[in-house]
Amino acid sequence: MKQALLILLLIFSSISPEVLRADDFSVSLGGIALSRPDYEGADTSEFDILPLIDISMGKSVFLNVERGLGVYLMNNSDLEFGGSLGYYEARNEDDSPILTGLGDIDGGIDGRIFAKLELERYSLSLQLQTDISGNHDGTLLIVGAGYSFGRHTDVDWNVKASMTFADDNYIQSYFGITSAQSIRSGITKFDGEGGLKDLALVTNISRRIDRHWSLKGVVGYQLLVADAARSPLVRTLGSEHQFQFGVGVTYKF
Repeated sequence: MKQALLILLLIFSSISPEVLRADDFSVSLGGIALSRPDYEGADTSEFDILPLIDISMGKSVFLNVERGLGVYLMNNSDLEFGGSLGYYEARNEDDSPILTGLGDIDGGIDGRIFAKLELERYSLSLQLQTDISGNHDGTLLIVGAGYSFGRHTDVDWNVKASMTFADDNYIQSYFGITSAQSIRSGITKFDGEGGLKDLALVTNISRRIDRHWSLKGVVGYQLLVADAARSPLVRTLGSEHQFQFGVGVTYKF
């Protein structure tokens, strides 16, 4: 974790004032009603209203839901590379009766390093994110491949497949059951190890209504694998099959 954080700090410190001096702003704000599992591995779902934020300052500084707050070291039509700080949500006992006795995992900030290569309508992406708030001390590596169907009559549609690798700390925090947790919750003790955590497929569609308003839609499927799927929270009390879908609206200023 310390090595990844050091890299992130070096990235931010290498940005010159000239690079940060933006020529223009782009701001898009909105919200989405999203159905998603109560917790990662649950077989029950909940509806949430979440913000949609996409703000950029020139080609250097950005704030969005996918990557958080960060800077591009390289940003052109073929390659994106940079670093950011992102927010991860809390997992609380009251999210589901199944979590009673397991304690809360607070929300916090993680450091992210990312790269994306565009090959016409195809893309390859890589993102490393590590907890810097000390709530789970875990690290994730997300490898993805996408395809864009292009923009036709104001419709933008893309599909992305990804695989996520997690270290021991992340798997144990979210899927492991310690001896103390087992006594409090009655769930069998489980020690999780790092490795491949999930395979996912997500499609996003955007329909522009006019030059300001757009409708958004998302449908996603995630398959938990390896120790994430073997955890009692998933195998016995939940499901390795995770679904989400949502509809939202945005306004571009």
